[in-house]
Amino acid sequence: MNSVWALLASIALIRTTLSNYLPEKLRLYISAQFEEWTRRFNTDETMVFKDYQSSKMNQLFQAANLYPGESLPTISIPRVTVEKTENVRNLTFSMEKNTEMIDVYENIPMKWKYFSEYSQGMSKHEIRWYELSFHKEYKSLVTKCYLPYILERANKIKERNRVVQLHTAAHDFWTPKPVIIQHPMTFETLAMDGNLKKELVEDLDRFMNSKEYYQQIGKVWKRGYLLYGPPGTGKSSLIAAMANHLNFDIYNLNLSAVSSDFVLQNLLLSTANRSILVIEDIDCSIKFQNRESGIEQPIKYQQQNKVTLSGLLNFFDGILSCCGEGKILVATTNYKDRIDPALLRAGRMDMHIYLTYCTFSAFKQLALRYLEISDHSLFHHIQKLLPKVKVSPAEVAGELMKTRDPKASIEGLIKHLEEKMATLKLVPSTIHLFLRHQIAKSMNLQYHFLWHVMELVWTM
Repeated sequence: MNSVWALLASIALIRTTLSNYLPEKLRLYISAQFEEWTRRFNTDETMVFKDYQSSKMNQLFQAANLYPGESLPTISIPRVTVEKTENVRNLTFSMEKNTEMIDVYENIPMKWKYFSEYSQGMSKHEIRWYELSFHKEYKSLVTKCYLPYILERANKIKERNRVVQLHTAAHDFWTPKPVIIQHPMTFETLAMDGNLKKELVEDLDRFMNSKEYYQQIGKVWKRGYLLYGPPGTGKSSLIAAMANHLNFDIYNLNLSAVSSDFVLQNLLLSTANRSILVIEDIDCSIKFQNRESGIEQPIKYQQQNKVTLSGLLNFFDGILSCCGEGKILVATTNYKDRIDPALLRAGRMDMHIYLTYCTFSAFKQLALRYLEISDHSLFHHIQKLLPKVKVSPAEVAGELMKTRDPKASIEGLIKHLEEKMATLKLVPSTIHLFLRHQIAKSMNLQYHFLWHVMELVWTM
């Protein structure tokens, strides 16, 4: 031990002597030669990832901030920072400053260190950085494999931890503070035709796993879905299930509130990658002319249209569609035939999903979810009534929620369907009595014609 201290004292004395008596140029030369000599014997190499690079957030720093945190719960480190905010699903772990951890990649140890300090001067601000140290013979492996691996893992962690948010447009831009969506709807709880649900889930999963394939064939990585059918058949619930399944944010766009094609372009370009853009009631939000109808709109009405059909088509498959990746467009309508066919073709609306009134298959899913039963002796009554009565899944769910007792709940639903069917039968009877009364009062040929039409319908 005494010899070590003596060596250190000798080195300190030599440095002091050199500093005091040697010329500056000679001292700098000796110092450079000494550093080169020590570098030859140093087998480690260190990379530094600063938080900001040229005033922009360094993506490698962000990735390093996420990636070590995933391994922290299973690694023994004296101090660990644990956080949970409303914008993330799970607990987040990060390294405390001036601590280190060892990651093993391809059986090679990678040493991470995290540092933080405040700058000097009037405007003090925090400076943060990571240092990654490894044996210098693995530099090529680190730059070509390890760092891309960290970036990929960090993106997956970010996607997995984020919560689904709803963005709405106001005054020609997206609101700066989106609302967190806590809609519990999933494909497991969605009442929908079983085969159609399976087909849709497979299509979504296939799309999400096809990024490289889209690049290979030269197509933009995006997908379009048209949801159409009567009101109350579950279009909004299906959108929520899609967002929860993919963990995508929803951008809800009301075209009638958009002032021009230019504003529409800016809104569409500012949507995040891996998100769902929803245009509800696309046939009602703005009156696009169906060019195949052969009916020209008056010039005065055309001038009132703020957003044009060509402006929207340019986003679907024009040059704007090349900006961003992993985006999904969902348009809804109650009347598919009112939409210009140009909007419906493949590449714009790739999958058309018809959501009809409640079927027996959808009812069984609702019964399982609300009553926790998969079969009942009264099910055959429901099976006979549903084809005769147009009732939405939401309406059926409302009846099933009235009581938790399965028998009473199903009996209540049967009564509701029978009353609705009786009401439907009452309408033509009322019209029948009205026509008889009008014919008795006069010999109007119009009433005679309607009478014969009604007779024909009743005999079918």
